Amino acid sequence: MSFEDIDFMSSPNWDSKMSERTRWLREHDPIYWSERTNLFVITRYEDVSAISKNQPQFTSSQGVRRSSGPKIGLLDEPEPRHSKLRSLINRGFTPRMVKKLETVFRDITKECIDAVAKEGKCDFVLDLAVPLPLLIIAEMIGIRKEDRERFHQWSDALVAADGNYDNPEIMAKSAAAFMEYSAYVSEIIEDRRKAPKDDLMSILVGAKDEGLLTELEIKNPQHQVLHGGGAKMANDELIMFMVLLLVAGNETTRNCMSGGMELLIENPEECQKLIDDPSLIPSAVEEMVRMVSPVQTFTRTLTEDLVYQGVAMKKGQDVLLLYPSANRDALQFDEPDRFRVDRNPPHLGFGIGSHFCLGANLARMELRVAFEEILRRMPDIRYDGDGPLLEPNALVRTCARMDISFTAEA
Repeated sequence: MSFEDIDFMSSPNWDSKMSERTRWLREHDPIYWSERTNLFVITRYEDVSAISKNQPQFTSSQGVRRSSGPKIGLLDEPEPRHSKLRSLINRGFTPRMVKKLETVFRDITKECIDAVAKEGKCDFVLDLAVPLPLLIIAEMIGIRKEDRERFHQWSDALVAADGNYDNPEIMAKSAAAFMEYSAYVSEIIEDRRKAPKDDLMSILVGAKDEGLLTELEIKNPQHQVLHGGGAKMANDELIMFMVLLLVAGNETTRNCMSGGMELLIENPEECQKLIDDPSLIPSAVEEMVRMVSPVQTFTRTLTEDLVYQGVAMKKGQDVLLLYPSANRDALQFDEPDRFRVDRNPPHLGFGIGSHFCLGANLARMELRVAFEEILRRMPDIRYDGDGPLLEPNALVRTCARMDISFTAEA
């Protein structure tokens, strides 16, 4: 199989043939040097896992995406700064906060289902997968209800830029969305500084960490540090984390939810197991994350010359980690292309190592609650038409539309 014309960082190449390409690479050339993309393409579970955990030699500090735009905040920070920032941000994702958000999220889910239940059909993406994670993230950030559609548009524009750097129209829209979102979030930061609430933004604005303060002031002397006692995150750090939360917390969960629904529709026997025994849903969620792999790729950069698995690599070269490929590796998973709700697999859908997804437990809660409510009230969901409409994207698996039908509620 030839890959000379395939740029693995370009979204148009992430089409229906990509799974066939990555399967071939796993079996024949798992550490493939791509002249077209100018990096190593890593496709096996063992290697994606090992490289992810080896920050000293495969660093994320040079960026996890090749882009002329802003870096993705926390994802691009080197150690020890990454761990300090992560520890601070973790305060907004404690079990208490996630439990509190579960009550809110279940109410949001019920409201979204109420809006379509009597119709007996809907676009699963537009009516359920889009609003559910969007509304809970909006709640966490403090987005006003009347601005939620703008929030949706900003999210889509930011994600669309990845892999489309040669498209000036897409890049212009992304830049505009970044500026508008940043300005909006800055207003919320100032509001929480004056009147803190029991929410994620207030926790982050008010977080204290003396070791972090010194580093931020040295690293960003031109930026204002939030007022008050103790150490604070600088405004730019907060804004970049809110960009990360918008993209990573919204787009990934949205597309995992859509992909999970596809798996249930296309595997009715497995779906029936969840209807009969909802206690299997947490395990099914892990299997959904494995098979859907909402994040497609991230890069790491070599910090020194080395030989890995017999392959000579040079300082400054990049490796591209392919999570969908790693999660379908037959060396790691028995019958990797089969959906089994009781598998509860050790997948890489949330990453691994120091960059393991901060919002993993939040995402798990959202997917569990969503499918609990959907399967309880819409158990006979089926495609209404041609099935899901997937759009190629090098960063996030993207389902644009999925028409479904089900027995309408009286």
